[in-house]
Amino acid sequence: MSQPPEPHTIMKHLTTILLSIPLFLTTLSAVTIPTTPHGEIDIDKIDSYVNADPDSAIIICNEALHTHTPLTPVIESQLLTVRGNAFFTLGDSPAAIADFSKAAALAEEAADTTLCVNALSDLGVAYRVNQQSDSALICYNKALDMLHGTGNDMLEANILTSIAILFANQGRLTEALPFAEKGMEKARLTDDIETQIYAASTLGSALFIAGEHNRGLATQRHIVGVAERKGIPRYILKTYAAIMAMHNRLGNPDSVRHYINRGNILLQKVPEASVESIGFMEQSFVILTAMGRYRESLDIQMKILDMKDSRPFMPLDRLWQRIALNYKGLGDIENMDRAYTNAIAIADSIHQSDIDTRISEFNVRYETAGKELEIANLKAAQSRRDTFIAIFAALIVIALLILGFYLRSRRRKAEIANIFARLEGIEQERGRLAHELHDGVCNDLLGIELSLAASGNTDSELAEMVRSTRNEVRSISHELLPPRFNGLSLSQLLADYALKSNGFVTFLPGGNIALDTQASINLYRIVQEWVANLRRHSSATSVVVSLTQTDGTATLEIIDNGAPFDPSATPHRGLGLENINRRIKALQATCTNTVRDRRNIFSVNFPT
Repeated sequence: MSQPPEPHTIMKHLTTILLSIPLFLTTLSAVTIPTTPHGEIDIDKIDSYVNADPDSAIIICNEALHTHTPLTPVIESQLLTVRGNAFFTLGDSPAAIADFSKAAALAEEAADTTLCVNALSDLGVAYRVNQQSDSALICYNKALDMLHGTGNDMLEANILTSIAILFANQGRLTEALPFAEKGMEKARLTDDIETQIYAASTLGSALFIAGEHNRGLATQRHIVGVAERKGIPRYILKTYAAIMAMHNRLGNPDSVRHYINRGNILLQKVPEASVESIGFMEQSFVILTAMGRYRESLDIQMKILDMKDSRPFMPLDRLWQRIALNYKGLGDIENMDRAYTNAIAIADSIHQSDIDTRISEFNVRYETAGKELEIANLKAAQSRRDTFIAIFAALIVIALLILGFYLRSRRRKAEIANIFARLEGIEQERGRLAHELHDGVCNDLLGIELSLAASGNTDSELAEMVRSTRNEVRSISHELLPPRFNGLSLSQLLADYALKSNGFVTFLPGGNIALDTQASINLYRIVQEWVANLRRHSSATSVVVSLTQTDGTATLEIIDNGAPFDPSATPHRGLGLENINRRIKALQATCTNTVRDRRNIFSVNFPT
């Protein structure tokens, strides 16, 4: 995207002041639209406001789009691209996407390849920042196809570099590095300093992540020096964020503090809601938390939340979780609880919105049905008044009998519905914990493992312990997730469960048993809970699980060779046994515990 250098010398400051005079006068009179000596709209002049004064650039573009008619498709596309860049600088990605999309369509209609590729490139970046990776890749591929054989090195360098960033953000580093290298090669063939900075910064980050720390850091240091000499604050800030992350990974706290301090000064020269500002601040508070500087990290997080136009890259519920970590580090338990509550509320907001919609629809249907019933009763009363009195007493008796049956049935249904709701809540919590373990603890352990390798640590036993712990946590997270049938039967899932138990569990299939998904999940969880109890509290060395069906009744049996265990005789039941009992009720099943041939047999019988 177009990002001209910010002035540093006295003469450049004077030039900026002179350029801002027409924009100041717009508050008093009509907007002055820059024009060329030939009377055409001066797109380059308008574009020069994007970095220094993006609000003014938007105002001028709006005036030009609405008053200069008719506009050619090329001029309209150029104005939309400039306005889109101004919106993007202010952090308004959705508005930028709308402008870039229309600009690309107009440029394609005018058969202007360069203009269309520029718009597609900017659109891809906006999509990527807005976390729409698939749409971004479509834009980049289309732009590359249009550039094929044109020899436009600058545009090709920008597209290749953007693709590298997209792949790197998705963790596909082996694909990102070749694109970053090609982007740098193309950038060196141009005289455009911004293109070179963009490509070099991306390549440096990719090299560092790939393990080439010295080369990656050297590339970043070189390019930030170029950006500082040219006075381009947005790129300087973006590069500072990358260098801070590198020094933090290398364990250089003094260097981290140095770049944080320099970046904080530079923040005053960049729009506070821009993607570069938000990116630098997010990187800062993550590192400060890791360094134990909780209050400084918290101040940055609160500043981001207070910004009216900010759009954090980090999902809002994850941001509140990190805020809670800072409060925890400060010993402020009350605010920590509030932060966690906010995180959970935000994560549940979409689900709650769906529930509210369903409740509203139910209320409408209920009120309509009530009115219809009232009208029907009035008509029936008018037509049958004489005969109704004679049979009224009998109807009351019948109504009481029906009411009694209905109330008993409703209580039973309510109990079953309550059990299903609790089980659904348990499954959701299991899923949440599974994702937290997988995305949080597993990734942290992987980071520790990579750090050990990067630092040259030769303690193989320690490395193996970290690797084994990470595999164990991943295994636990997979067990917590609800079983995914994907066309598989319960028997096939139980067979797979037994296979993963390292010989502790044997499964004996009993033919093809047709069960609905909810029943299959409940039975699978019963097996998990019961086997887990046997592992923890029994001397059993082997367990046999079987599932059979006869005459409309299915039977699940779990047989073990441990000490006899009767859950009904246990004075204090754990959560596992309570969950088993809930699932048995949900299945409307019965269970028994018996001992035969010195083996314990736990049976669950339920209708199919």
